[in-house]
Amino acid sequence: MSALGTPEQLALEAKLIAMLQHPDLVAATERVRNLYLADPVNGATPAGTATAESAAVNLVAGSTGHALVSDPARPVFFWGACAPHSWHGLEVPGTGYGIDNPDNVHRRCAIDGVSTYRIRAQLPARPAAQFSFISYGGPEGELPVTREGAEIADVLLSAQVEADDEGRFEVTVGPEPVPGSRHHLTSTPTSTWLLVRDALTDWETQEPLHLEIDRIAGPDAPSAPTDEELVTRAVAIADRLGAYWLAYDNEFIFSRPVNTLPEPRVRPFGAAVTTAYEVAEGHGLFVVIDPLGSDYVGVEVTDPWGVTRPSVEATGGLNNRQLRRDADGLLRYWIGPVDPGVHNWVDTGGIDAGILAVRWQGGAMAAAGARAVVELRHAPVAEAAGLFPAGHAITAAERADQLRLRRTAFERRLAPQ
Repeated sequence: MSALGTPEQLALEAKLIAMLQHPDLVAATERVRNLYLADPVNGATPAGTATAESAAVNLVAGSTGHALVSDPARPVFFWGACAPHSWHGLEVPGTGYGIDNPDNVHRRCAIDGVSTYRIRAQLPARPAAQFSFISYGGPEGELPVTREGAEIADVLLSAQVEADDEGRFEVTVGPEPVPGSRHHLTSTPTSTWLLVRDALTDWETQEPLHLEIDRIAGPDAPSAPTDEELVTRAVAIADRLGAYWLAYDNEFIFSRPVNTLPEPRVRPFGAAVTTAYEVAEGHGLFVVIDPLGSDYVGVEVTDPWGVTRPSVEATGGLNNRQLRRDADGLLRYWIGPVDPGVHNWVDTGGIDAGILAVRWQGGAMAAAGARAVVELRHAPVAEAAGLFPAGHAITAAERADQLRLRRTAFERRLAPQ
C-alpha cells in the first residue's frame, strides 16, 4: 500500500472535495481573497492581484483538511500542504499555504494535551533525506505571529531514530514519558496538533514513511463532530490562517528590502532564510548558495501570499539533487519568469514578485566562518547563461525532458508502493 494513498487519506480527500462546495466555505474563500486584495503591501500589485484567488482557494482547502483531522480523540494523518493531484478518481485541489515546500511531504493530525498517542512507523527502502516529528504547543495561526507559525513543544529528527532490523520504530506522544518508549514527543496542556515531515531530495527514488497513529490513553472520547461542525471548524481555521499568514509575511518578509537574503536563522530541524523578491521586466535573480554540508537544500518561490508556484508541471522549486552542481560544491540558481536557457531555473510562473525561500535540513551543517548565501544579483536574463560555469546550458527539448521527468517523479508519490 502507498504510504500516502491510504484508505483514510482517500476518504478525507473525498470529503474535503465535497465540503468545499458548502456555501460557508465558498464565502470563506471569497473573504480570504478580499483580505488579500485589500492588503496595502501586495493587494494592488500585478503579482498580488493575479494570484489572490488561487492563493485563497489553496488556503481554504488546506484549512478544510485541518478541520477534517481536528478530533484528538480519533487521530488520523492527513497529507496536505501539497500540489493539486489526480488519483483514485479524485481531483484534489492544492492545499499549500504558509510558504509550503514542494519537496516536503507534510502529514498532520490532531492531539490534545492530556492524551497519549502511539505512532507506528516503517522506513521505506529509500527514506527521505530528513524526516521529523514535531509536536506543537498550541493552535496554528494564533496572533501574534511567531517564526514557526505556532509554538513548538518537541521535535524528533530522523538522525535520532533507532529502527529495528526491519526498519520499524514507534514514537509516543503525550504529556509524560511512556515507560519503555525509545522515542517520545512531549505535548503541553495547550497542544492541539502534530506534524510529520519528510524532506525528499530525490523524487525518483525516495519515499515517505509509512505511518499509523492510535490514542492509547486519555479521557473518554466525546461524540465525533458532525459534518456541519466540521464546516464551522474549517471556516474558523481559514479565517484565522488567512489573517495570520498575511500578518506573518508582512512583518517578517515584506518589511525588509527586496532581493536581500541575510544569513539563515536556525530552526529545530535545520535553518532557513526568506526574502521578498522582485524582478524587472527581462530580468531575474542569480543566487549562489553554500549547502553547508546539509543533506537537503531547497530553493522555492511563492506568490506574495505564500503559496508555492507551480512545482510539478514547472520548476517552482529546485533542491540540491535536482539541479546541476559545480566542482566547487556551490549551488547556483536563476530565479525569474523567463526561461534563461540554463538547467537550474526556478520558475516564478509568470509573476515578477513574491517570496523566495531557502532551507537547509539534515546533516552536520557547517557554521563557523561559512557564508550560507554567497551571492544574490539582479541581472538581465540575456546575461544569465554567462553567470553559470560551463555545462549549465539547456535546449528547449532538454527542458521538456526535465519537466516530464519531474512530473513522473512526483506521480511516484501517488502510486502504490
